[in-house]
Amino acid sequence: MKIFKFLFFLFFIISWIIPSTAVFGQSENPEYPVYIVQPGDTINLIAIKFNVSATDIIAANNITDPNLLSVSTPLVIPGIKGVSGVLTYKAVSIGENPDSLARIYQIPKDVIFRLNQTTSPSEFYIGSNVILVESPENSYQQSSLSSGDSLFERSILENASFWETTILNQVDNPWAILPKETFILPIGTNNDNQTNVEFIGLPLTQGKSAVINVNSMSQDLSGRVGNLELKFFSNNSQQSSIFGIHAMLPAGLYPFHLEFKNNLDQNVVIDQLILIQQGFYPQDPPLQVDPSTLDESLTKPEDDLIFQVTSPFTTEQLWSGVFNYPVDEPVCIKSWFGNRRSYNDQPYNRFHTGVDFGVCANLNIYAPADGKVVFTDSLLTRGNATLIDHGLGVYSGFWHQETILVEEGQFVKAGDLIGTIGNTGRSTGPHLHWELLVNGIQVDPLPWLETVFP
Repeated sequence: MKIFKFLFFLFFIISWIIPSTAVFGQSENPEYPVYIVQPGDTINLIAIKFNVSATDIIAANNITDPNLLSVSTPLVIPGIKGVSGVLTYKAVSIGENPDSLARIYQIPKDVIFRLNQTTSPSEFYIGSNVILVESPENSYQQSSLSSGDSLFERSILENASFWETTILNQVDNPWAILPKETFILPIGTNNDNQTNVEFIGLPLTQGKSAVINVNSMSQDLSGRVGNLELKFFSNNSQQSSIFGIHAMLPAGLYPFHLEFKNNLDQNVVIDQLILIQQGFYPQDPPLQVDPSTLDESLTKPEDDLIFQVTSPFTTEQLWSGVFNYPVDEPVCIKSWFGNRRSYNDQPYNRFHTGVDFGVCANLNIYAPADGKVVFTDSLLTRGNATLIDHGLGVYSGFWHQETILVEEGQFVKAGDLIGTIGNTGRSTGPHLHWELLVNGIQVDPLPWLETVFP
């Protein structure tokens, strides 16, 4: 009997000691996630991304010189306890919310809230940057339920395991997933109801271009960003829209609406808030120009004329690949797109609608991409001006030329000589003003030199 009492007492002591040791060990060696350094990252930028102290990151990783940070270096991110794996940083896209992100990335929803230091699903709007843990290599395909559908029926129709699908989507029962809500299926299932909506250019930024691709050939496709109606065109097996954000549009949240029929001829309606962020454009030095070129009674008819010429939507894409510089190298940029401007001591209530190139190599002006010349004339503010239609609502404008070397109706190829740099119109010196308009909105043309649209 005594031996049993002794063993019981010994078991009690051991069971009491072991948990306390385990807890002590966890506090000494907390588990933290890792972030892989990306091009352009600095310690300070990473600290801002994850809302932690730069000093803590340096200490946790034993960094001796924070200025020597190599791309692809794994960094421990302190302050985020109880989360393991590799952290990633992405912009919320169309239809995504905490539930869908938890399913797609296969992490608990409470972890997503903890990583992003929020408890409100309303903060997951399109374009908002969120912190996530990278999903496994064997990712899953997304789908959504139609009205009258159930997860049980879809699992049977698509040859998927009902219970596996329920577990993958982190729900207690299959009825918790509602129609139009994003859920995931194991790879290899037949998913005819898959609807892909891709947003390129998030978060939307003042003065920048963006693209929406919709995996649907529905004729009823329509969309809107704020008050901007989106124009869609056929793009291989999908439909796309290229659009720009006005450089003076106040930053903030705007309504986004998308409506179309999916591959099963069922209506899909998406209504979310979308973020438009500041472009952080600086102020140019004050400029002194001929006062008549600021008279709205004279400038507005000219603006209306340009809007009229660039309003037609040519359904054919005339260009291919990236655009080229419209001048020879070396390139001298005298003023950048979006810079706020003040003329004749007036307020900074205007912006620079294009990019100004000075005379560095020669006076030649070239077509940056294939297109059709739709306008040539001498104007009050723009001087000798040329407009080229590249198709799909994309136009290039060339202002202040000395000579125009093309005619209306002429088709040009990228690199064709179209004019020479001059000082005509509202100009303070010889330069080329290159303007890019996307469906009537001036956008920064420089990203088009590196990014293929659409």
